[in-house]
Amino acid sequence: MTETVKKQVAKSETKAVAQLSAVLKSAPLSKREAEDYSIPYLNMLSKGSPQVDEENDKFIKEAKKGQIFNTVTETCSDVLTVLPVYYRRRYVEWYNDRTKNKAPVNEYLPEEFQTFQKEGKIVRGDDKKDRFVGKGDTYVENTAEHYVIVIDGQSWYKALIKMKGSQLKKSRQWNSIMSNQRRVDGDEIYQPKDFAMSYNLSGKPEKNDQGSWHGWAINQNKWIDELGLVKVEDILADASQFEKTIHSGELKVAPQEDETSSPQGESSQNGDNIPF
Repeated sequence: MTETVKKQVAKSETKAVAQLSAVLKSAPLSKREAEDYSIPYLNMLSKGSPQVDEENDKFIKEAKKGQIFNTVTETCSDVLTVLPVYYRRRYVEWYNDRTKNKAPVNEYLPEEFQTFQKEGKIVRGDDKKDRFVGKGDTYVENTAEHYVIVIDGQSWYKALIKMKGSQLKKSRQWNSIMSNQRRVDGDEIYQPKDFAMSYNLSGKPEKNDQGSWHGWAINQNKWIDELGLVKVEDILADASQFEKTIHSGELKVAPQEDETSSPQGESSQNGDNIPF
C-alpha cells in the first residue's frame, strides 16, 4: 500500500468516526413516557433467592449468595458504587402464603400505619409480624426504600434498594451517616445533598440463633467530585431531577414481587432482634 493510499484510508476512517460520533450523539426520536421505563431493584442474593436455587427456573449459574442482583439487566455484582438520592419508608402488606400470590396486597404511609395502630386495628403476633385485626391471611412489613444512582465506570443509572427485617438497622445506620455529612466551603460548613457522597455496597454473611443469611454492607467511599467522573455536572443534574420526581410523587415504581423465602432470623419484623 502506497503512502498516498494509506493517507486516503486514514482520512476516510477519520471521517467515518466523525460521522458515527455525530449520529450517536443525536437525540433518539422514540417517544418514551415515564411508564415505558423500568427502574431496577437491587436485591441482595441470599439463602432462598431464586437466582441461587438450582431447582428454580430463575436460577443463574454465575450468581452467588452475597452478590447484588439487578432485576432489569439480570446481572450480579460483588460491589456497587452508589449515590443515595432519596429515602422513604413504607409499610407493605403481603399475603402469608407467597407461593400463591407474590405481589404485595397494599402499601401504607408511616402516618397511615401509625393511625391504624392507635385505632387498635393492628396486632402483633407471636411470630413478631404485624397484622390487621380479623385479617389473618396477610401481614404488614416495615420497609425502607433507598433510591440511588449507580456509578458504572463513566456512566450511571437509577435504581431502588428495599431493606426490611434485619436490614432495617443497616438502613438506619446509612441514614445516620448521611445526616452527619458536612462539607466546608471557605468559612461555611454545610450539610450537602445526600448524593454528594458515594458509598460502596456489597454483601456479607450474617446469622443469629434463628438462621443465617446475607445482608448489606455499606461503606462510605468518596465525595462525588473525587470519583474522577467526566460528567459530574450531568450526574448531579440527573440526581437532582430524580430526587424531585420521587418527592413529588411523579415517579411511579411498579411493586416488586417478593420471591425470596427468607430465613426466620432475617425476616424479623423490625430488625431489633438482630445485632448490628
